[in-house]
Amino acid sequence: MDSMIKWFQDGGFFMYPIAAMFVLGVAIIAERLHKILRVYNVDAAGLMQQVQRLVLENNVDEAVKVCNSRPMASVCRVFKAALVNADRPHDEIQDHVEVATLAVVPELQRRMPYLFTIANVATLMGLLGTIVGLIKTFEAVGAVEGSQKQMLLAAGISTAMNTTALGLIVAIPCMLCYGFLFNRINSIVDEMEHYSARLLILLRTGREYFENFSAGFFVNAKPTTEKTSKTDNAP
Repeated sequence: MDSMIKWFQDGGFFMYPIAAMFVLGVAIIAERLHKILRVYNVDAAGLMQQVQRLVLENNVDEAVKVCNSRPMASVCRVFKAALVNADRPHDEIQDHVEVATLAVVPELQRRMPYLFTIANVATLMGLLGTIVGLIKTFEAVGAVEGSQKQMLLAAGISTAMNTTALGLIVAIPCMLCYGFLFNRINSIVDEMEHYSARLLILLRTGREYFENFSAGFFVNAKPTTEKTSKTDNAP
């Protein structure tokens, strides 16, 4: 612990703002992980199955209650926007879904640019601290005798590199978490768009679409075969 404290103090002034960025980055990562993985996320496929069953049973109110069980989940909010307006024309339902989507996506992306900026600025401040430390080191070397220059130069360069090391220690986890969270956000948005489109079609066409959807849109060719056989056997 003492060696870490000495290493931090030897880095100079720039170690303190980089450390502050580290604390801020950890706070943003913890908050975003909680929101994206737990609060905004939901089993979209399972939710779609429940809502589909209830809508086909003409029990839209119960489907709304299912969405209210996870009121902050992104897919639930978009589904609810469609279900509470299910008695309106299809174009109006689609408009409500689009408005809900436009409200949800910025919440998913909130504070993500700050995380990316922290990673970049921490790296740049680390480099700046190293450059400032090297400048001071070379100025000090010029004022001492030749026998002490090599020792002073080596110690000064070692100390100056501390800020670059700390900057990278802050930047690398921030960038990794940014990439992970960004992919999770894209996955949630893709699920939201996919299942909201299915819900819109369900509200518009009812059972007929989902029977075709579950069957893979294959058409039974048996009647055509029988007709052809009768034609071939005709005199």
